[in-house]
Amino acid sequence: MGTVLVAGGTVIDRGRRSQVDVLVRDGKIERVAAGIRASADRTIDATGLYVLPGVIDVHTHPVYVDDLASLPVTAAHGGVTTVVHYAYAKPGTGLVETLRSFREEAERVSILDFGLHGGLFDPKRQSGEIPAAVACGVTSFKMFMTYAKLGWMTDDYQLMRTLDLLRRAGGMGMVHAENGLATDYLEDACNEAKVDPVDAFVRTRPAALEAEAVGRAIAMAEVAQCPLYLPHVSAARALDVVAAARRAGQRVYAETCPQYLTLTNRDLLEKKALLKIGPPLRDDADRKALWSGLAAGALDTVASDHAAKDKRVEDDFFAAPFGSPQAETMLQLVHDGAVRGLLSLERMVRVLSENPARIFGLYPMKGTLTPGSDADLVVFDARARARIEHRTQHSRASYTAYEGRDVVGTPVLTMQRGEILVERGELRAKPGRARFLATQAGRIDVRELS
Repeated sequence: MGTVLVAGGTVIDRGRRSQVDVLVRDGKIERVAAGIRASADRTIDATGLYVLPGVIDVHTHPVYVDDLASLPVTAAHGGVTTVVHYAYAKPGTGLVETLRSFREEAERVSILDFGLHGGLFDPKRQSGEIPAAVACGVTSFKMFMTYAKLGWMTDDYQLMRTLDLLRRAGGMGMVHAENGLATDYLEDACNEAKVDPVDAFVRTRPAALEAEAVGRAIAMAEVAQCPLYLPHVSAARALDVVAAARRAGQRVYAETCPQYLTLTNRDLLEKKALLKIGPPLRDDADRKALWSGLAAGALDTVASDHAAKDKRVEDDFFAAPFGSPQAETMLQLVHDGAVRGLLSLERMVRVLSENPARIFGLYPMKGTLTPGSDADLVVFDARARARIEHRTQHSRASYTAYEGRDVVGTPVLTMQRGEILVERGELRAKPGRARFLATQAGRIDVRELS
């Protein structure tokens, strides 16, 4: 695989920044030190640039217009080097067979190393397969507390039962935390009153119902003694519930997403179906609280929730699907927040790389630039000014949620295991190089995250 020297850059890793070089040999970090003098097959001049651990995106959905082949490509252009996909076992399908199918296809077509979450659409029939799934290297499992009308909602009996099974199997629970039945009532009431669909969407999914569901999931996880991961936290009120559980020593990990950090329900009024996501975009006070929570450690990770679907502004809002493309722009948007003083660059690296690796048991193989770790890194120009436009994105989606948005900072080069994946916008990697990563989710004490 050869030797690569990344020289002259500023490395940001493990809470500090250093003017050091990075020597890569045979896909691993061999040495990190100032002034390395070594013969290399290639020397990359990173003078004036940051060298960061590759971004680990632990919330991706490769089953829409971006699949197991194309999603890693758009992610790699944004500095992502590892993904953890949701493999949803729909009703009538088995959990293990779904995981096996995802793994086999991703190993054949993907350019990025990947792990998997099990998605339980029918936990009554599928949860019994959790021990076998854990034995296959999948240790995190998601259920929905909402979407009752779609037939996706897990009731409290099955949620409690599954968390108990997970504790015994050594796994971690994950929930989409919104009160589904209350939401469905409110939606019916708004429809009957002929409330504008976009306005109704916000009204029927208030922050209070997210916070309530977060509290209910945490309570059941506490009783089951099962670690819990909360994806896409969007509401300030939910942070207080999470904080109380963590102060009591409970293993509860919390994620937010770039869309909740950068967009609000005012954007939803303008872009309508394009920004139909769940939980919904909230108000500016929530957005600011999420940045504060991220900086202070109340939130552990940022992940994309990349669910790229073809939508148009004028689509029937209620018929339009949930989701949007996010993976390629995530690092730029979080860095732009750091430039504006919303969190430090060191903290940015923690929430995008180190903490995801720690929570899912991939550290120190992933998420850090230390000797012996995989040589997964991003060379990042923190001074470059860029404009996000659909025409420059690599998702198969027909739009970006950030059309025309100016940001500071852009990835220059993305490397994984010593192989350059993307360099100055040019894809270099070929499909089929990906490795499946067995996880060990939920083992770390939240006090060890920073």
